[in-house]
Amino acid sequence: MAKRNYQNVVVGLDVGSTKVVSAAAQLGLDGSVNVLGISEVPSAGLRKGNIIDIENAAGAIDNCLNELERLCGISIASARVGFSGGNVATLANRAVVAVGNPASEIVREDVERVMRAAKMIAIPPDRSIIHLLPRQFIVDGYEGVADAVGMVGSRLEVEVVLVTATTTAVQNLVKSVDRTGLKVKQLTLNPLLVAKSVLSPAEKEMGVVLVDIGGGTTDVSIYEKGSLVFTSILPVGGEYITRDLAVGLRTTLDEADRIKETHGCAWVEMARDDVMTDVANINGKEVRQVSEKMVASIIQPRVEEILELIQSELFRAGMIGIPPGGLVLTGGTSNLKGITRVVEEYLHIPSRIGLPENTTVLDNELRQAQYSAVLGALLYDMKSATSDTVMDHELLGNWLGRMIYWFRDLFR
Repeated sequence: MAKRNYQNVVVGLDVGSTKVVSAAAQLGLDGSVNVLGISEVPSAGLRKGNIIDIENAAGAIDNCLNELERLCGISIASARVGFSGGNVATLANRAVVAVGNPASEIVREDVERVMRAAKMIAIPPDRSIIHLLPRQFIVDGYEGVADAVGMVGSRLEVEVVLVTATTTAVQNLVKSVDRTGLKVKQLTLNPLLVAKSVLSPAEKEMGVVLVDIGGGTTDVSIYEKGSLVFTSILPVGGEYITRDLAVGLRTTLDEADRIKETHGCAWVEMARDDVMTDVANINGKEVRQVSEKMVASIIQPRVEEILELIQSELFRAGMIGIPPGGLVLTGGTSNLKGITRVVEEYLHIPSRIGLPENTTVLDNELRQAQYSAVLGALLYDMKSATSDTVMDHELLGNWLGRMIYWFRDLFR
C-alpha cells in the first residue's frame, strides 16, 4: 500500500501481558481526533505486565507496528507508550519556594523550581519516578490554584503525587520498544491514559475509582478533585479467569478464552441453563456441551477474588465511603456479562462500564473497553502532534529533560 501523506499523526502503544495494541490518529485543527486504525496482536515475552524476554517482546511489538503501518498506510517513527507493571506506587509530597520576583507575577521558572523541590523525596535506589503530578498550587496561602503562572504572590507551594516504579521494569520496556526502531515519545502510566479515554471531568473532580482489568494485571486508581491521588497494579487479570476455566472445563487455554469471550458471564443468576456451547477436550478429539450457567459458576468466584484484592487496595489507599463517581470498570475483562452486578454486590459501589468516549471521530466497532488505554494515548497528544520531543532512555533520561516534557503537557 502506498504511504498516505497524513499531517499531525500521533501513535499510541499498549504493551500488555496477553496482547499488544497500537493505534494511530490524525489530529484536526479543530481538536478532533480521527482514529485511522487499531492493530492488535498476541503478546510475547511478558508476564503480569513485566518484560521477561526482551527479544520476544520486541518481536510482538514490531509485528503490531508493522500491521498498523500496513492498515493505515503510514510510516511510524515515534509513539506514546503505556506502562503497566514494575510494582507501581504513589507518594504524596509538598514543597514551597519563594517567588523569584515578588513584585511581579509568578513565571514558569518559579513553577519549575517548586516542582523540582517537590521531587526531592527519598525513594529506594531500585525505583524511578515516572510521573510527578500536581494536585494543587498554593499562592500566599490561597489554595486550589490550578495554574500559578501569571498570578501575583511571594510564596508558592505545591501538593503533588509522585508515581514510582522499579527501574529495571521501566528500562526493559523501553529497551524492548527501542529494539523495533521506534522512538518512545513518552512513557505514560496506563491509568492516566485510560482516564483520558473513559472518565469525564466531572467524575474526576467529584471522586471516582477507576479499575482496568487487563489480561495479566488489574490497575486500580482513585481520582479526587480532578487529580490522580492513588494507583496500584495488581498482578492478576483476565488470564487468571481463563486458566481456571480451562481447568474446570478440562480444555485448552485457547478454548477456554474463546468460551469466556462468547459465553462468559460473571453473575451466575444472570446465566442460563438452556444456553449451551461446545467445548473441545485438551487433545481436541472430543467435544461436549456445557451450559452458560456452568461457565458462570467457574467465572464468578474468580471475579470475586479479583474484587477482594481491589477492595484491599481501596482500604490501603484510605478511601472512606462511596465516591460520588462510583466505580468505572474497563479493560477486556469488563466485557463479561453481569460484571457490574458482581461489583455492586461485592463492593457496594455503583459501577458502570467505561468505554472510550472522549475521541471525536471513532467507529463504533473500535469503541471497546480493551482499547481504552491505547486510545487514551492518542488523546494525550491532542495538542502536541507536531512535537519532536523524544525521551532520553539513559535511566529514563535526565530529570530536567523529563520535566520540560511534563511542563509542556501541563500548560498546553
